[in-house]
Amino acid sequence: MKEVKAFIKTASFADLEKAQALLADAIETYTEQQQAKQEVLDLLKAKGLTLNDLQDANNDKRTKVMPKYRIEFEGKIVEWTGRGKRPKAFQGVELTDHLA
Repeated sequence: MKEVKAFIKTASFADLEKAQALLADAIETYTEQQQAKQEVLDLLKAKGLTLNDLQDANNDKRTKVMPKYRIEFEGKIVEWTGRGKRPKAFQGVELTDHLA
């Protein structure tokens, strides 16, 4: 706001008129956007939807790789795709014996 006040003090009449027109356009655009948002929210409410319903549940673009190996380790089933660092459960074991 300090910048606006400084501009008002130093601006010419023509500059103030231009600023007034720009502000009026900005206010009109903002008002239209708010009305459009409210219309969309009202439509969603009427249809029984929420914003979360519109969002894609799976935003992860990576493809899911199926596990290649499966082993029981410390009472739990551990699966590994064969990619990345070898998990503790698969250290020192023959992988071909544990194909999924």
